[in-house]
Amino acid sequence: MMKTTAYQLRKLQQPVAVPLSTLGYRDFVSNPDWYHNLISFTSLAHMPARGSVVCGLTAFDTDLMYEFDCKTKRFRCLKYAEVSEKFEIKIHRSLHRMRDGRVMGATACLHREDQRAEGAGGRIFIVDPETGQYEFLGIPVPHDYIQTITVDEDRGLVYGFTYPVFNFFVFDLKTRRNRRVDYMGSIPHIIALDDRGGYWATWNCRSHNLFRYDPDQDKIEYHHHALPRTKESCNLMYPGAGPIDSMVNGGDGYLYIGESFGNLDRLDPVSGKVEDLGKPVEDTRIPAITPGPDGRLYGIAGFKGNCHLFAHDRKSGRFEDLGWIRDAATGEPLFIGHDMCFAGERTLLIGETDTAHRAGYLWECTF
Repeated sequence: MMKTTAYQLRKLQQPVAVPLSTLGYRDFVSNPDWYHNLISFTSLAHMPARGSVVCGLTAFDTDLMYEFDCKTKRFRCLKYAEVSEKFEIKIHRSLHRMRDGRVMGATACLHREDQRAEGAGGRIFIVDPETGQYEFLGIPVPHDYIQTITVDEDRGLVYGFTYPVFNFFVFDLKTRRNRRVDYMGSIPHIIALDDRGGYWATWNCRSHNLFRYDPDQDKIEYHHHALPRTKESCNLMYPGAGPIDSMVNGGDGYLYIGESFGNLDRLDPVSGKVEDLGKPVEDTRIPAITPGPDGRLYGIAGFKGNCHLFAHDRKSGRFEDLGWIRDAATGEPLFIGHDMCFAGERTLLIGETDTAHRAGYLWECTF
């Protein structure tokens, strides 16, 4: 039986009484309570050698980086606010644990077009959780911020997408310069690399077809087919967003994709063929999936208080609903899941986003 515990970093005094999407950057930073306490846990990176999880937040006061001790259940501030600029208010889906024990990340924004020219642009950085020291590598696209990154340490490349202009970039870690920037008109939530290092995402604001970038040839192959439920999936995350809610390399030759419609796909990177494997629950969104120690895929399915933890057996094709994610002590449900990671063989940590009635929590599920 699953047990769920929610951990609170900050406490909101004044709930937001209107839809978050109707407010802008100026509204949030002008209210002291929202400025400091209206947070989300938007990116997670498990640090097994440290027994911790590094957490990237959405926080309008730019205090974006924390480390959560899995044993003591306490948070430690990594002091990003001391090195930030004011528009860096989010680590969206952009944390990567490096082989040397440090963490790479990138900064996102929420200001609107009228302030776009004021912002320098999202930065790629590396932080050492032990010392709290930051190293900044560059701004891939001036004035635009970074929604997601995927890191290929073997080739020394960082892939990402920018916001509000949906550019795909390839950043070279050795030269600290872009290899290329391409406007795509579509944007994914998070991407995984295939076994040959290929990067799959979507292009075109109308059809959201698939593309694959080949790093060895520095070439983009534009496909003219989309994911199975693209029509129902687009714009669910935010206006203009494509269908890819989550993606993971399954270690079996396939990429697995959670579409925003709430269905799980299997992509063959050789042929480009996509198979719809079904829906874990009757709701939208699969914002995060990850392989488990038992060989099954685990993920979050559902939306706005109806979020469930599920497992998918790749051999049988069966889904198992492991339970509705809500705090065991209070009954408070997970509002919207955003990222997840294993922090033990039967323990998952989940980041929560877009709460308006309280601060977002970090959730622990044991099963």
